[in-house]
Amino acid sequence: MSIMATLPALVRTVADGQAVALSHAQEQLYFLQRLEPTLTAYNLPRVFELEGPLDADAMERAFQALIARHAILRTRFFERDGAMVQEAQAGVEFALERIDLSALAPAPRKQQLDALVERTAEHVFDLTAAPALIARLARLGEQRHVLVVCLHHIVSDAWSNPILAGDLAVAYRLALRAEGAVHLPPLPVQYADYAVWQRACVEQGALARQLDHWNRHLGTDVPALDLPTDRARPAQKSFAGRTLGFDLPPALAAALQKLCRAEKCTPFVMLLAAWQVLLARYSGQDDFAVGVPNAGRQQEEVHGLLGFFVTTQVFRARLAPRRSLREIWRQVRTDALAALDNADLPFELLLASRKDRRDPARSPLFQVMFSAQMLDGDAALDLEGLRAEAVEFEEAGAKFDLSLDFYLDPQRVHGRLEYNTDLFDEATIAAMASAYRALLADAVARPDARLGSLAL
Repeated sequence: MSIMATLPALVRTVADGQAVALSHAQEQLYFLQRLEPTLTAYNLPRVFELEGPLDADAMERAFQALIARHAILRTRFFERDGAMVQEAQAGVEFALERIDLSALAPAPRKQQLDALVERTAEHVFDLTAAPALIARLARLGEQRHVLVVCLHHIVSDAWSNPILAGDLAVAYRLALRAEGAVHLPPLPVQYADYAVWQRACVEQGALARQLDHWNRHLGTDVPALDLPTDRARPAQKSFAGRTLGFDLPPALAAALQKLCRAEKCTPFVMLLAAWQVLLARYSGQDDFAVGVPNAGRQQEEVHGLLGFFVTTQVFRARLAPRRSLREIWRQVRTDALAALDNADLPFELLLASRKDRRDPARSPLFQVMFSAQMLDGDAALDLEGLRAEAVEFEEAGAKFDLSLDFYLDPQRVHGRLEYNTDLFDEATIAAMASAYRALLADAVARPDARLGSLAL
């Protein structure tokens, strides 16, 4: 019998106005926000440049329809009798903030726009009041606008982006054709139903086998990754951070894809293996762990929901210098397949089950993250009559010491290093990105070379 077969059914059980427990991941975020009320490291901002005749009123009503459809956007978070709970309200007020910058000269207009993006990305959410979403529309000209959207992670995740974009596009199209409120089709379940389902899985012991798998994979004690830093580590973990973007050269990306086909693995496997090797060379350690996000959407019922479903899986790296990168690829592929079969376990339950030494200056179990996402256009904002283009921008905040995220499409392999600025300087991170590219190029050219001989 598969592990999935032991899980209870996910059905609609929670009504608006009914307070229920948070999911395990939400609970951790709510705790962090209470601990540091001005924390913005868990904000999820997005920026779009829009060209064409925009109807701002229709856009506002489209957002209102999105909020009406997804109860998580109408949800407030609070404590009741010592327990953290969430409660979806039947309706909430929402207005699209509109800022007209069209009369400004180019330089001050850009300055004001940059300030608007920064202000939105660093918005401090009050989780006791819904929605944990803000949207601002800057008018740059008759047919030029910038839309800035930010949600708190407690109500969304990266896999929610295409859902938000798709629903907003449908609602905007409807709003263009009629006055008044726009209505999207109701959803079969809501996020609160998922939170109740997850708690039931735990209480019924349905995730015990998955917990056993992860504890066997990690062993009894996971060494902390001790990278050389530019400054002494603060006594308490901080969230100050920035990001640095870089691309893989097209020839290297093509060679990587060719090798993936030969090895029958995904780019995720090879990119993660190279990241592990780089971290080992920088730290001088051959044993540590890397966190890897999983969508957490194994159940079909939640595929169309906005919400915080993502969970973190912990891959333990054991990298003896005598091993080849090809051997590491195959080990990572084996670990990744096992992770897919054990993807329902909340990270918080794994953490609670363990007795690893805790250090308030470091994240528990792992201090570095890795992710790779295939971009297929579904997350693009397809608004009728408009050309919408997502804009990259500098984000503040870092959840871990380092996070390497890759975004892959047929034309480009784009990397993004998020780093803690209390530990690292930008020059150090730029050098690390260059070293990663060099190591990956050497590994693709010499996949059977010993790890210790690969060039940085």
